[in-house]
Amino acid sequence: MKNKLLIFIIISLIILPNLSLAESTTSTETRNKNQVRVEEREQERENIKNKIEEKREEFKQQLEQKREEIKNKAEERRQNITDKMIEKVDQFVQKVIERLDTAANRLDILAVRIQSRIDKMKAANIDTKEAEDLLVIAKTKIETAKKDISLITLPETTSTTASTTTKTLKGAFETTKTQIAKAKSALKEAHAALVDVINSLRPGDNKLRNSSTSKTATSTATTTDNEN
Repeated sequence: MKNKLLIFIIISLIILPNLSLAESTTSTETRNKNQVRVEEREQERENIKNKIEEKREEFKQQLEQKREEIKNKAEERRQNITDKMIEKVDQFVQKVIERLDTAANRLDILAVRIQSRIDKMKAANIDTKEAEDLLVIAKTKIETAKKDISLITLPETTSTTASTTTKTLKGAFETTKTQIAKAKSALKEAHAALVDVINSLRPGDNKLRNSSTSKTATSTATTTDNEN
């Protein structure tokens, strides 16, 4: 009996340390596994967080790009409108210049006709001194009007943005309007000067007409006498 008890004690002393070591080892392994799982979960959360951040950044970039595209399209539309406005203004100014040139040419033609009338009167020994002096003044004013017409410029714009170009165009067109108004005023003065010449020739026209009538009457009377 004593021997059995002794053997049991010896076996217990051998087994108990091993059991404690096994439990300790199992506990350490469990803790390690738990730690690994925690780290894996942390890594997984970090990965998800990074993916969300990447998606957010990607969406932000796409949104910025979309805004930039919309802005560029809007700017392009405004620029197209401005370009069309510039084209219309240029066409308008060119037509005005053409009309003013035509008016100046008509004044030149009228001056030539007036000069022809003066020459006829001088040939009939009619005093045309006043008319000739007035015609010189009128011709000078015609040349002044032509010069003013040649100085009319198309509105110039050098800005690159639509909004700035529109403002610049308005300012430039004001300058052109002033040039056009000056040319029109010069044409009116030239036309009025030619009218003064015509008015001064009326007495001479009457004399020339009476002289022609008298010559015609005399010629008719002579012809009748000869026939008789």
